Amino acid sequence: MRILPLLCFIGLVARVAAELSPPDGGEDLLDRGLLKVQADPAHATAREIEGGGWQLNINRPDEERPHLAQISTGIDLNALAEGEVVLAIIRARSAAGDAAVIEAKLQRSDPPYDVLAPPVPLELSGDWQELPVVYRVTAAAEKHRATLTLLCARQLQTVEVSSIRALKYPAGTDTSAFPRIRRTYEGREPGAAWREAALLRIEQLRKSDFSVRVHDADGQALVGKEVVLTLRRHEFGFGSAVTAELLTEESEDGRRYRAIVDRLFSRVVFENDLKDFGWEEGAEGRDERLARLDHAFAWLGERHIAVRGHYLMQNAVPPNLDDLTDPEAIRRHFLETAKARLDFAKDRVCEWDVVNHPVGWNGAKLFTARPGLAELDREVYGLAQRATALPFFVNEDQLFRPGRQSDETFTYLEKLKQAGFRVDGLGNQAHIDDSYLPSPMQVLEVTDRFGALAPRQAITEFDIVTADDEELAADYTRDLMIAAFSHPAYTSFILWGFWEGRHWKPDAASWTRDWTARARAEVLEEWLGRRWTTSVTLTTGKGGIVQWRGFPGWYEVRVPGDGKTGVFQVTKAVPSGTVEVP
Repeated sequence: MRILPLLCFIGLVARVAAELSPPDGGEDLLDRGLLKVQADPAHATAREIEGGGWQLNINRPDEERPHLAQISTGIDLNALAEGEVVLAIIRARSAAGDAAVIEAKLQRSDPPYDVLAPPVPLELSGDWQELPVVYRVTAAAEKHRATLTLLCARQLQTVEVSSIRALKYPAGTDTSAFPRIRRTYEGREPGAAWREAALLRIEQLRKSDFSVRVHDADGQALVGKEVVLTLRRHEFGFGSAVTAELLTEESEDGRRYRAIVDRLFSRVVFENDLKDFGWEEGAEGRDERLARLDHAFAWLGERHIAVRGHYLMQNAVPPNLDDLTDPEAIRRHFLETAKARLDFAKDRVCEWDVVNHPVGWNGAKLFTARPGLAELDREVYGLAQRATALPFFVNEDQLFRPGRQSDETFTYLEKLKQAGFRVDGLGNQAHIDDSYLPSPMQVLEVTDRFGALAPRQAITEFDIVTADDEELAADYTRDLMIAAFSHPAYTSFILWGFWEGRHWKPDAASWTRDWTARARAEVLEEWLGRRWTTSVTLTTGKGGIVQWRGFPGWYEVRVPGDGKTGVFQVTKAVPSGTVEVP
């Protein structure tokens, strides 16, 4: 964001009766509670309100630049250290009476105004409210070098802010009893009509009638034998991002990690192992990493766990190439490493994210916006089309959120297809937090919209972060999973990690560092381990054949009493099979 010199006023905060009492043990961060207002006169007007504070009237909103109208206060009494907790209490309202939306940011006070904790959107009503915001500091800042800033220019609205209070607490503070905004989403309630309809669709769309012929090692049919058939691996891609290191590591954490993958998942994606970095000829440790990755592929293959290929290139400049400016070097890097990864993986992956983050987030730098690289994504796409017939996906985030990222991804897919490139699927990263929780009904509507361009869709990187509300996280995980599984376009639902010990957002992990299951992990155990499974006991008939209805995938057949087992696969496309029981 930019500090605007156009209109800037400072006023003393009104002394108001506190509606919320901060927990004991906090240190004040604000000196005299001064509020500073800044407004670009082309977008907003500012005036002081009676009793203290400021009103901002946004008459020309800018979704991409909400900082064009802002109210802020300096963090002047204490420094901030990584891991500490900040509780801010903001007294505000929508002066027009309609719902207003602002974004509360804890950030550095000087360029480039880096965030010190994830920003939090706030909804304002027509009544004065004290709104609590809890931040976990992710980057340190010295005293006088940080601000709490409210960005207000995102939409047409009139916002009034009378006070901001802020305290900090030691790292590791339990914030479960802190005041907080209770968030939810439409369609969460028990017995919701959308959920009942979705569960019925799952029964109709995801199950089929199957048969298998059971025979012995000589090919002779086993007739009149009691057998138990148990689904071991879904055809649908339920799974998670994983690391080759933990899939091969001989440690207690490695064993626990592999046990969850083996028990619950049917499809995984390597978090970083198939990305572009480290694949250059002569890269340090390359041979060792590829040997470990080869071992991980073998472990997954033995268990019939499919692997998504992620990714051949990323258009939003990734950190490993942030300092590389030569267009030819960038082109050579992606084309050479893409070929190396395609050759290495071959058909051990079931599909590829060819382009990741094609449009990127607000402020993202794009390779294809640089001179000489406007066609780089299409060059990589062309290379992939010549190298393999595997399905190709485009992978982007925030597709369920109305706005630029979703709209520009739709346009990007249209242009790719018009240019003759094969777009088999769309990956929706679906990184969610409680600032915006799209309802399951909206999820299904957006899926329908993109279905006109992408016949296959996948939730590729799901995680959810909530402000100390694990019940909300669990409920949303359940409902998004139900919604996706109920829609015929979806082929997979992938978490972006499941263990706190190896997760880019530790608060979003399903299992804690010591392997304690959080509520969202119990959702996975319940729905993947118990509800969406098939286990039947049958007696083989004429020709050793048994028939049943269930979910497609890999099954284990077991003859009770003698412990003999076999494994076979049935799919929606090939609903019959044979299996040998030794």
